[in-house]
This record gives sequence, C-alpha cells and structure tokens, in this order.
Amino acid sequence: MTSPEANRTGTEREAMIDAAMRALEQGEVTLDPKEAARVIGCGERWLRDGANQRGFPHHRFGKFLRFSLQDCREIREMNREKGRPSALAKARRRKATPRKSTGRDPAMPATVRFEPAA
Repeated sequence: MTSPEANRTGTEREAMIDAAMRALEQGEVTLDPKEAARVIGCGERWLRDGANQRGFPHHRFGKFLRFSLQDCREIREMNREKGRPSALAKARRRKATPRKSTGRDPAMPATVRFEPAA
C-alpha cells in the first residue's frame, strides 16, 4: 500500500511545498539571532546565551535558532526592570528637614483671626 503523496508527480509536490511555505510565511515571521537582537535592542551573543542557558523563548529548527516577534516581546518583558529611586534621591530624602510653621493654620482663612483678650 502506498501513500497518496507517493503517487504525485514532481511538479505537483513542488506546488504543494510552495503553497505550504507561503501559508507558513503569512502566519508568523521568524528572525535569526542577528535580526532579533536588532529588534530587541541587545547584542547577538547575549541573545544566543539567553536562549541556550537562561530560558529565553525561541524556536530551534535543527541547528538554526529563530525568534518570532512574540518571542522578542517576551524577552523584552522578562528583562524589564521597574524604576527605583537613585541613591542621590534617597540621600536627599534622608537629609530633608521638616518645614517650619508660619504660625497660621493653612486651613483657616486669612481674614478670620482670633486675638486673645487683653
């Protein structure tokens, strides 16, 4: 018993392969490490090491390493650091002294004053 693919001619098989490749290309773009590094904004070596050792999302086709755009987004998000105040800002907060009172309550209108009776 033979499979239906074995009965196809060479041109029919080539047409099927071309159609499959076009369908695949329309679905998702994959980038090689050099292109993906440019998209992410990092070095190619750092990206390769991350895929090989630190668990960055990637696709591997035999010995070829590829990254989808979704992989690039995830890698950027994985390495995002939240903002932290600088050491200078921390030092300023420590040295800050409380402001001196002007003697008036800011909640009280300026036109109303209570004077002690003499």
